[in-house]
Amino acid sequence: MTQIPNNISIKELLTSLSPSIAREAITSSGADKELKGTEFSLAVDVSGDIYSYLVKDGTDFTVKEGDIDAPMVRVRVRRETLEQMIATQNLDMLLGIQSDLNKNKYNVLKSLKGSFTAELANDDGSVFVIDTIFNNTTDPKATFKMKTTDSISLIRKETNPVNLFMSGQMKIEGDMAFAMSTQPLFS
Repeated sequence: MTQIPNNISIKELLTSLSPSIAREAITSSGADKELKGTEFSLAVDVSGDIYSYLVKDGTDFTVKEGDIDAPMVRVRVRRETLEQMIATQNLDMLLGIQSDLNKNKYNVLKSLKGSFTAELANDDGSVFVIDTIFNNTTDPKATFKMKTTDSISLIRKETNPVNLFMSGQMKIEGDMAFAMSTQPLFS
């Protein structure tokens, strides 16, 4: 993951840097070619401040402050949590999926209906909580609990969800079938 300046504002992170990182990653992976003709929408809610994205063809980002109707993915995170994630350079779980978008993941995102909460435990005892809603549907719901370091390994493809779950490093509560349906997003 790209080094993020510790003093970056949330607004700059979400309206400028994040789309730039995603565009570069999608282009360098070649996924831009397979994403031609697609349209992906995302809303990130930071304690009520909403940043919305419409992404066409994988790399054509339209970013605005304010909400959009029925995004494919809605992410909710508390301002304090995001500020701590920036300060500790633990943004992989928040920024990683959009940077790793490809046609298979796009198709999975289009079909997912439900929500999950990622509870990421830090060494200092704090927990990052990130809620994600797919296609405007909150049920079924699953909660994934793991260490922040394990979530980083997951996003960086140094491990996979099955290995984390089988080793006990990731706990899943809630709808197990829905939780399993999200696995391709992390592969």
